[in-house]
Amino acid sequence: MAFNLPRVRNKLELQNNSSRRSYVDDIFTNFFNEISSWPSSYNDRVLSPRTDIVENDSDYSLEMELPGVIQDNIDLKIDNNILTIEGKKEQSSEKKDHNYHMQERYYGSFYRSISLPSNIDEEHIEAQVKDGVLSVKI
Repeated sequence: MAFNLPRVRNKLELQNNSSRRSYVDDIFTNFFNEISSWPSSYNDRVLSPRTDIVENDSDYSLEMELPGVIQDNIDLKIDNNILTIEGKKEQSSEKKDHNYHMQERYYGSFYRSISLPSNIDEEHIEAQVKDGVLSVKI
């Protein structure tokens, strides 16, 4: 009759596992600390905001998340049935010169192009920004 007893490990084996785990933890901690200290110019990229597009019986509705973006900084264009939405989220000038310990919020340009069906009426498009969401009815 065989017994399935757990394997007995000696103290040296347990210390080695603990050391390995600590070593791996240090690698990840150092990696993420290095990323957060990269210069902000590395993060000056174009943002592609999250967007929902819904087809209804009579129109298309687009909603794009743009928290902190004012309506004057958003530009919509339609050319050859391609809707282009671009703009920027600006950081207030009083916050630019602070010595940040962490800065996770994004400031900069955003850009999104969306192909539309050929049967749209470009003359009857409505857009508004409310509560950080751009809503477009096409």
